[in-house]
Amino acid sequence: MLSLLAWQDFSTTVKLARIEVRAIDQLGKPLLNLLADDLEVSENEAKQTIRSLERDEVPLDLFLIVDVSGSMHANISRIVQTASQALKALKPQDRVALMSFNLKNKVRLGLSSDFAKVEAQIQELAQKKNFGGGTVINTPIYEAAKMLRADSANERRRAILMLTDGQGQKGTRSAKVLHELWEGDITMNALILNPSKLARGLGIYHKVVAPYASAIDASVSDLVNKSSGELMSINASPAPLVEILERIRSRYTLYYDAPDGQAKIRKVVATLSASGKEKYPGAKAIGRRQYSAP
Repeated sequence: MLSLLAWQDFSTTVKLARIEVRAIDQLGKPLLNLLADDLEVSENEAKQTIRSLERDEVPLDLFLIVDVSGSMHANISRIVQTASQALKALKPQDRVALMSFNLKNKVRLGLSSDFAKVEAQIQELAQKKNFGGGTVINTPIYEAAKMLRADSANERRRAILMLTDGQGQKGTRSAKVLHELWEGDITMNALILNPSKLARGLGIYHKVVAPYASAIDASVSDLVNKSSGELMSINASPAPLVEILERIRSRYTLYYDAPDGQAKIRKVVATLSASGKEKYPGAKAIGRRQYSAP
């Protein structure tokens, strides 16, 4: 098996690169039997040689970040239900961290496999006294990504899951957040709880009166897309959360020859090959990344 440690030195002398790829069929369900020949990968638009494709059951480090701004008051019960559902979908070797955010971030629990402790923190978080104020969207994602890079071992799969109604200011620059996500090989995912009329009104206000402010479609969705994550909405059921966790687990790890070159920005795109498209009509593979070389 190829070592994940090789990827750490990608920006210096390593010749073997690694990306995560998710593949879904025409119904949106994960494809679980892909072969290396079913995919192709390019870096800066030049096709590269795939050396290995693996789908091992890798332990997951999940950073759960919960919006506790004033507009989320009405969603308290669904927050508890959804977060609790996440714990039930995890496995004993997985770990969870918990952060709340509005205009400020608060880390309530570092990475832990003590799910009873996590559950207790979620119940405490759900108290009405903890909700209020506005929202800064990008900053908690940036802080969670930094912590995952520092505290999560290379052999573990890393993911962020945000629960929010999507209304708020942008905060930290998206480019800075993306750098942390890409360098940490972290998937950004978001569950959107339908915003209240007040929140929607504030969203319109931000767009018209305060152009520096940004709603979900201009911030989180871009981060989700560029980290090959998932963006889903929740109505009455927490089922989308289970789907997200299943898809995170079903991702493939693809290794390819990293080309020499002087390019500062390395854009990597993984898709189904011609034979893969023929074998799985209507399916698609998503594995886009961008890295900065020194």
